[in-house]
Amino acid sequence: MSATQFFPIPPEMLALACETVTRKVSRLPFLRSGVMVTGELIGVTLESLNAEPAKTLALTTPRDAPSGIADGLDRCLEERLKVPGKTTVPVIVDVLTSAGIAEPAEIRERQYPYPRKAVRLAPAWTWHIASTLTPQARLAGSGADDSSALSWLSICPVCRTGILNKVVGKQLFGIPHTDFIIECTHCGAKFIPVGTGYRLVSIATIRDPLWKKYLDKTYPAETWAGLARGTSPGGNPLHRPAEKKVSAPGQILPSGSLTRLKDGSLVVPFEGKTLYFKPVTLNFSGSIRGDAFARIQKTLAEILENPAFAHLRDTVNVKYSRYLPMKAGLFLSQLKERHDPVYREFLNDYGDEKYGTFRVGESGEIGKPGVLIIVVKRGVYHAESCRDSFRATANDLFGRILPEDCLLNGNATRCRINAVLCNNKQDAGIFIHASDNERDRDHLAKVLNGQGPDGESQENPVLVP
Repeated sequence: MSATQFFPIPPEMLALACETVTRKVSRLPFLRSGVMVTGELIGVTLESLNAEPAKTLALTTPRDAPSGIADGLDRCLEERLKVPGKTTVPVIVDVLTSAGIAEPAEIRERQYPYPRKAVRLAPAWTWHIASTLTPQARLAGSGADDSSALSWLSICPVCRTGILNKVVGKQLFGIPHTDFIIECTHCGAKFIPVGTGYRLVSIATIRDPLWKKYLDKTYPAETWAGLARGTSPGGNPLHRPAEKKVSAPGQILPSGSLTRLKDGSLVVPFEGKTLYFKPVTLNFSGSIRGDAFARIQKTLAEILENPAFAHLRDTVNVKYSRYLPMKAGLFLSQLKERHDPVYREFLNDYGDEKYGTFRVGESGEIGKPGVLIIVVKRGVYHAESCRDSFRATANDLFGRILPEDCLLNGNATRCRINAVLCNNKQDAGIFIHASDNERDRDHLAKVLNGQGPDGESQENPVLVP
């Protein structure tokens, strides 16, 4: 029997399904009978039903079923989401039927003597490979064949629950006349067109610290789509504008500018000299995972004692005081699941990336001091002066991320570099140049990082890998 072909659910339909469940059942994500109902669970269930010719699946798979009996929805969810189908199926079926997305059904099979309870996808919620979708906006940095093409109207970037609708004939007080406005069906956030971009002119709660800074900002559709599907700034660090500067045009080392020799070494021009950086083997272990901050063991009250979080104490005391004895990691992960943007205020700019673990392979110079550079597509992304050894810097500093590194008072550079290396294994790597002179090492690292003699960033834009 050939494998079932699951046509990915159009992002607009998934967003509408989530918004429908939120409106008719409960706001996503929510816990019911021990099962966490999420947008992912809804999407996979709809894909499983839509893949069947009759858009119908039996709820369960008989334990001693004869050969030829089709698997039920429980088996599909177990294989695709690794969840217990016996407890998950009754919950998700009840949610979808209550929302009007699916309906109860019955399946009779020649190989099985008894009818089987089933669930059928409502006709309005089916799709096929040639289904017409709304115009799409690609996330910044995606290629022409990237699968991350997503419609910016499919998910509201403010609440990440509703969808955005174009409203004609409605004007906003104090806003210049526009042909239309974009409004969220869930939180009521409003956008107006400005040139080729869109300006956020209204949010539900002005006190939300994350969205307060985006109010009255104008971005293209791709940027709003990126915010809607990640965290801000969120996503792969390579897909964001660089923040550092370089000191002079001659020192810019853009992507693809470095020459690679036959032995794998990179030729790096520096102040009229030519330096050679040797490649280092990276041995990755385990999978790449997100939400590292969820493992923080300190309580929320203990975290707030640090001066770095002084600006959040009033917000927590007013809205979240009952959570003060809770572990901070659990508290932040719950805020993220509820799409509460406050959780981002506890993290550094790179504290919500996906991280991995790696160690460097042994070589003749791995135990020496010198300058270590992170290279992406033959462009210098970051430089680090290694006082002890390359091995210690690569393994202990960048090779793994601790939960506390993700916090506002953690190590943003450490998070950024680990995420870049682990999420871009084909294009990113580590190269080393041995040097015993501490002054030369520090100077070289500063210049490659775009810093002047006083440590301040210079005027020209840094390379963007």
